[in-house]
Amino acid sequence: MIFGDKIMTPRLRMRRLVEGDLPLFLAWSHSDTAHGEYLTPERIDVRDGRETIASGACWQEGNRVFLIELKDAIPIGTLRYWLRPERRSCAVMAVKIADPEQRNKGYGTEAQKYLIIHLFSRLKARSVEMYTDINNRPQQRCLTKLGFELVETLNYDDHQVKRVGHLFRMDVAHFSNNPVYRYHYE
Repeated sequence: MIFGDKIMTPRLRMRRLVEGDLPLFLAWSHSDTAHGEYLTPERIDVRDGRETIASGACWQEGNRVFLIELKDAIPIGTLRYWLRPERRSCAVMAVKIADPEQRNKGYGTEAQKYLIIHLFSRLKARSVEMYTDINNRPQQRCLTKLGFELVETLNYDDHQVKRVGHLFRMDVAHFSNNPVYRYHYE
C-alpha cells in the first residue's frame, strides 16, 4: 500500500531517505559487505550525500531512492528507480539488501514486487527493467519469479568496474496478466 512517500508491504516499510539516514547511507555506500559480490560501492562523500538528501535529488518523480526497513524500523537496504531519459515510459530499478544477515529471506523480492506495482499502477510505466551481474543467480531467479524476461547479455559499467550482466524486462501486458501482482496482501 502506498502512503505519500512510503510503500508498505506485509513485512517491510520503504520510505524516503531523510537527513538522519545520512550516516547509514554513507556507510553502506563505502561498504563492500553491504554491496555483496555483485555490486560495486558508490563511495559517496559526506558533502555529496548531504546535498543529495537535502536537495531532494533522490526523491523526484522520475528518480527515487527508498530506504527499506523491516516493520520494526530496522534498515536493511535501499531500492531505487529512475525513468530512462530517452524513454520516460521505461523505469529501471536497482535493489541492495545491505545487511548480509537479511539476504535470502525474500525481502528483496517483496520490496521489488511492491515497487513494480507502484511503477505500473501509479506512474503508468510501460516497462520495467533491471540489470544483474551475470553470476547473480538469486536476483535472476527473483526477476523470473516476478515475471521478467531475459532481454540480452551485455557489458556494463558499475561505478567504473566493468561487468558482464543480463538485462531483464517486463512490459505492462505481462504485469497485467501476472497473478503475482493481482493476488497480494496489503
